[in-house]
Amino acid sequence: MLRTTLIALTLAASATAASAVDIRVTIESLAPAGGAVLTPVWVGFHDGSFDSYDGGLSAQPGLERLAEDGNTGPISADFLAGRTYVDGGVSGTFDNAQPAGQRVDGTIVSAGPGPLLPGQTTSQVFSIASDGANRYFSYASMVLPSNDYFVANGSPTAHDLMDLLDGSGSLSFVIGAPGTVNDAGTEEEDFDFAAPDLGGLNGLFPGAGFGGIAGQTGPDQGPADATTVVANVAGDPYANFLNNDGFDLTGLNFNELPVGIARVTLTAVPEPATVALAALTLAGVVGWRRR
Repeated sequence: MLRTTLIALTLAASATAASAVDIRVTIESLAPAGGAVLTPVWVGFHDGSFDSYDGGLSAQPGLERLAEDGNTGPISADFLAGRTYVDGGVSGTFDNAQPAGQRVDGTIVSAGPGPLLPGQTTSQVFSIASDGANRYFSYASMVLPSNDYFVANGSPTAHDLMDLLDGSGSLSFVIGAPGTVNDAGTEEEDFDFAAPDLGGLNGLFPGAGFGGIAGQTGPDQGPADATTVVANVAGDPYANFLNNDGFDLTGLNFNELPVGIARVTLTAVPEPATVALAALTLAGVVGWRRR
């Protein structure tokens, strides 16, 4: 009888563990002191259907708000509604690519208020489905200082979590490596409108600190960019910024930072209750065999 009960409990625990798995997402800044900064990072888990951008096409409104203001609300709303931003290479589509309610997302903030500064590490745990509905991982964050620079995975299936869905293992990669930062093409590069004001004057991200520029206090306040499409930032990323006389840009050239701006690590976290129950079951089986 005891053996039957223990086996039933083990099977129940296994079934629970099989339906969902906890994934810890850790973001570690690799930038040098005074270097590039990331706004709170939006992350999402999906079935491979969410495409955040394609180079050469216009940024969608949700991505624009993130790239200009560090605001993750609009992209999160679209993501959770099951939409994709770029479908079949056609800009402006918002087709439902995955049923609403199947995706999981969140915004990972720094250890303190404001952006993820050089030297900081932050993490958050997400509970995702183990049946493939949340198999792929996406991220997006604004790069500071800028009007509309951002990092995100261009391929929806770039980061496959299949090996983590059994509740074990980890996956690690770098974001913001040379050649991977993008210009959303929604605002002209002008430090007078770089959001947030990195001197902390406008209150969007207090304490980021850069030159005491007034910056933006809301969306769509900078001059329009003539290019209007998403493009990779090549060469000196701040060569085209206006009104930057007198600012020390030392350390800000992420295109000369071979290690990238930050490292992302996803680690499967065993469910505490399941681990404890497994240990209890094992102890019970050992006791039963002794008797």
